[in-house]
Amino acid sequence: MFSLALSLVLNAGPKPPGATALGEGKPSVTVVVDGPRAEDTKKTLQSVSLPVELRLTDAPASVGVGATPSPWPEKLAAARRAYVSANFAECLKQLEGDAAAADLLSAGERLLTARLLAWRTACHTGANQPQPARAAATALATFQLALPEDVGSMTPDVESVLARTISTVSAAPLRKVRVESTPSGASVEVDGRPAACTTPCSVDVLAGAHVVRLSADGYSPAWKLVADDAPPAFTLEPASPELAAKQWRARLQHGEALDSEASVRLLSSALRAPRLAVVTSEAAAPKTLRGALAVDGVLTTRAERDGDAEGLVRDLLVRGKVVEEAPPLYQRWPFWLAVGVAAVAAGTTTAIVVGTRQTVTRVELSP
Repeated sequence: MFSLALSLVLNAGPKPPGATALGEGKPSVTVVVDGPRAEDTKKTLQSVSLPVELRLTDAPASVGVGATPSPWPEKLAAARRAYVSANFAECLKQLEGDAAAADLLSAGERLLTARLLAWRTACHTGANQPQPARAAATALATFQLALPEDVGSMTPDVESVLARTISTVSAAPLRKVRVESTPSGASVEVDGRPAACTTPCSVDVLAGAHVVRLSADGYSPAWKLVADDAPPAFTLEPASPELAAKQWRARLQHGEALDSEASVRLLSSALRAPRLAVVTSEAAAPKTLRGALAVDGVLTTRAERDGDAEGLVRDLLVRGKVVEEAPPLYQRWPFWLAVGVAAVAAGTTTAIVVGTRQTVTRVELSP
C-alpha cells in the first residue's frame, strides 16, 4: 500500500486546461532567436531537456521579388500618340476598361489615374462625345486628383472642359462617409490618399463614388467603390503566411521590436506556429535575454533572464500555461496519504519536515 501511495504522490496534481505535464505527450513550440548572442542561445536550447518539443527556426527572409510593372505608362503613351494624330478611336481603345481608374486608385496610383482620366476627357472631346468627356472629368475632380502635366499637350477646349468641371465639383459641400470593419482598427485610405483614419470612423468626401481601401496587419487588404447611398462595411480576411511575413518585415524595417505584440502576432501567422516563443537580446546588454510567448497568435506572457536561455523558455512555457509547474510536495494530497499509510504501518507518531516548514502528523491506532 505504501508503494501505491508513493506512486500517487509522484503523478498526481491539478493541471491547467491545455497544459501538458512532464511525461505526457510533448507539445511543440516554435522558437525564433535573434540578437548578438543568437548562435550561443540556439546551441543552448538545442541541448536542454524540457517537457516540450522545441522547433528552432529562422525568421522569414525578406522577399526579393519585385512588383509586376504596370502596363499603364505604355498605354498612356500610345493614347497620347493617337490623340496627336487625331486617331481618337485608337486613343480610346488604349484607355478602355471601366474599372481601370478604381483599380489604379486601390493601388495608390493617383498620378496614373489622373493621366488616365485626363486623356479620356481629351479623346472623348476630340471624338465629339461630350457626355463621356464630362464623366471622365467629373471622376478626376471627385477623386481630387491634380491635373497632370499632360494637359499641356491637349487642345484649349479640353482644358476648358477639365477646368469647368473641377470648379463645379469642388464647389459642392463635403459629405461624411462612415466606415466600419471586422476587425476594427483597420487603416482607411480614400481614393489612393494616405490613411485618413482607423475604423470605425468617418471621412469627408465630395459627392460621387469613391475608392475606399482598408488594410491591417495580419489581414489581406480590401477595397470597394463606394457610392453616395452605400456606407461601406468590410470584413477582412486573414493574411496568407507570405503576406504576414511581408507585413512583419515592413514593421521591423520601421523600427518595430522583434518581441513586440504586433511582431509576435505576425510571426505566428508567417511561420504557421500555433505556439511561438521569441528570444532576443540587444547589443547594449547582450547577456540580458528577453522572451515573449504567443499562443494562437495572442501574446500570452513575457519574461526576462540574464544569460539563462533554458530558464527563460521554461518561464515562458509555465506562465503561458503550455506546461504546468509542479506544486510543492507538501501541497499534494497523495503525499499526506502516503504519510498516513506509513504512520499506520509503523503505529507511531510521525514528524515530517518539508523544506523549512515542519508539519507533525499524529496517527493513533484503534484498540
